Amino acid sequence: MKSPLHIPAHERQPVAAGAKKTLLIYSPDVNFCSSLSMLFQESYDVVTTTSIGAVNEYAGEHAADLVLIDAVPTEKLIERLDRLKEASPSTAVIMLYVYSAREKTLDATIRNHVNSVFYKPVEMTAVSQRIQELLAD
Repeated sequence: MKSPLHIPAHERQPVAAGAKKTLLIYSPDVNFCSSLSMLFQESYDVVTTTSIGAVNEYAGEHAADLVLIDAVPTEKLIERLDRLKEASPSTAVIMLYVYSAREKTLDATIRNHVNSVFYKPVEMTAVSQRIQELLAD
C-alpha cells in the first residue's frame, strides 16, 4: 500500500478556514487512524476511533459529513450501517476492506449500504479524490 503520508501536498485539496467538513475515521488499527488523520487534517475536521460502537454515536450525535470505515464486512456491520443511515441519512460512507470472492453476496450487500468501496491495498489518492467528490458542495 502506498503510504498515505506520501501523497504530495499539491494533490491534497485544502478547504477554506471555517468551512471544514467533518470526517470520521474508524479502524481497529490505531496507526492507520493516525496516518489518515495526518493526511486529512488540513482539509477536514478529523475524528478517529478504534471503537466501531463510537461510529454510530458520533455520526448521529455530531453529524459527521463522511464516515470512512476500515473493517471486515459482516452481517453485524451491515446492521450498524443501517443504524448509521437511519440516524444520519445525509452522511456519506466509504468502506475499505480486503475483497473475498467467497463473500460476493456480502460484498454486494455492503455496496448497497455505502457510497463507495475500496479494496485493500488501497490507493490513498483515489480515496482522497472520492472523499472530495462526496463532500463537494
